[in-house]
Amino acid sequence: MYERSYGVKQSDFTQQTSIISGSFLGFFANGYNYKISYDNFLGGLGVTGSIDEDGAVTGTPVLDIQGTVNYIRNLEDGSGIVTNVSAENGITIAHNFTVNTTGEPLMQDIASASPTFVSLVGGTGIAVTTSGDTIEISSTESASFASVSLSGNATATVIASTATPVKVAGTFVVGDISTGWTATTNGRITHTGPTGRHIVNAIATLDVASGSNHLISLFVAKNGTVISTKMTDTVSSGLPRAIATFANLVLNQNDYVELFVRNESTTTSVIAVNAVLSVL
Repeated sequence: MYERSYGVKQSDFTQQTSIISGSFLGFFANGYNYKISYDNFLGGLGVTGSIDEDGAVTGTPVLDIQGTVNYIRNLEDGSGIVTNVSAENGITIAHNFTVNTTGEPLMQDIASASPTFVSLVGGTGIAVTTSGDTIEISSTESASFASVSLSGNATATVIASTATPVKVAGTFVVGDISTGWTATTNGRITHTGPTGRHIVNAIATLDVASGSNHLISLFVAKNGTVISTKMTDTVSSGLPRAIATFANLVLNQNDYVELFVRNESTTTSVIAVNAVLSVL
């Protein structure tokens, strides 16, 4: 049986679940009946095509499909992330870190599109290591020390000229010595490690063989040459005086330091009764 829809109410039209190709839609305007092709109808509405998700399925979708309704999700700020609508009505996503500018900040060029996190590099005597999520900064320099001393010494240091300092005479006791140093009983401390800056401390109780009011000076000497560390006091026989001095020296490998004394008044011998020479 052939079914005709001509002259039939719209409510009685044959039901379809989709638009048949080449179909027309009817509409009424200004007292007239019109028809429009389905393709032109969709083109006029601007709804051709479909809205679908794209990208990795494991990502967070912006399009929230719930049945026949498609929701577009809002972007929200997260930890260290801020979102805004730009002047051009676009969406900007930017970092939102606070950088302390005291000292050297770990993040450089914070206003740039791609700020740089700097690396930590160890300097002289400093090691930087990373373990898991921590960074450890530690010193690679071991303790450095050496000392020699005199106690109750009676050996006189012979003075040949009032203008010339002389190495202190006596048998020294070698004290604690760390790696990078050697010392001898003649009072010499030798640096055997790499070049570095060290503090040399010296103190001596000085007496003279005879006479009174001698100007006696104590020096630190490097490689047998006294440096500008002179300290002077007046010493009389039987009334020894303690004199101290120090030096801040760069010592290369095999450089050595010693104690020197000078009698600036006469050639009377000087006695270093007690003395300590130490290096740090």
